[in-house]
Amino acid sequence: MKKIIVLFFSLCLVSFGFAQSIANIAGMKITKFGLTASYDQDMINDIGADYFIATSRGGVQADIADFAFNQRDIYSMICENPALRAELTLQPFRALRNIQLNAGASVMFDRNDGAYYRSNENIDYSRISFSSRSNEAAIDFALLYHQKFLFLHLYGGVGTNLGMTFGGDINVRGSYYKETAFTGQGTDGGELVDRELIYFDERHSMKNILHQRVFLQGAATFIFLKRLELGLEGRAGVGYRLAGDVVATTQLRSIGIIAKWNLR
Repeated sequence: MKKIIVLFFSLCLVSFGFAQSIANIAGMKITKFGLTASYDQDMINDIGADYFIATSRGGVQADIADFAFNQRDIYSMICENPALRAELTLQPFRALRNIQLNAGASVMFDRNDGAYYRSNENIDYSRISFSSRSNEAAIDFALLYHQKFLFLHLYGGVGTNLGMTFGGDINVRGSYYKETAFTGQGTDGGELVDRELIYFDERHSMKNILHQRVFLQGAATFIFLKRLELGLEGRAGVGYRLAGDVVATTQLRSIGIIAKWNLR
């Protein structure tokens, strides 16, 4: 984890230097730089067994792939994504000083997704849980309108990010019944069915997943000591995750704490 954090900040410093040279060439002025720490809920629509089995590199060894997993049997879901974003604020239009472009790079450590089944109707299984842990790196852009109101600085606009989920593991555990039929011996023939309760606990590597989101963004900040800008940010939007032939749509809800240093 420490190595990942050091690498992230190293990449941020390189990105800042690169972005500054590009900004000068493009005629845009850098006005701020800073960090945003956020808690994101990037909820997968219809998250369930199909998604986790399809994004596992090795599939699932237990005989559950053909089970009729029903959405109504899910008693709990989770999509928790703590994130850290390093960001530059640019002034894209000289004549429109209230318009700003935020360009940044973000990482999510230990993304947690899960779906937990409990069935009272399907006799094939009683409790089975699917969960994954992964990391995410992304580039991020938002075009915002800025308006000052009393001591507050208010922002609103639209944005998008594009990145990759990597280094993930999928856990599948639970129990199910396995039936084996035997042909009876003797004059009457017949068939016997052996019903066995199977417990399993599997861990598999997760496929790398491309993701993108589009969102509305709003923020409220105040400036402390003339240069240090602190505040809160919120995002709401939609997106997708793509891994080979697996496509899952998502809904984003995010709230974060902003800390930026004003250069002007």
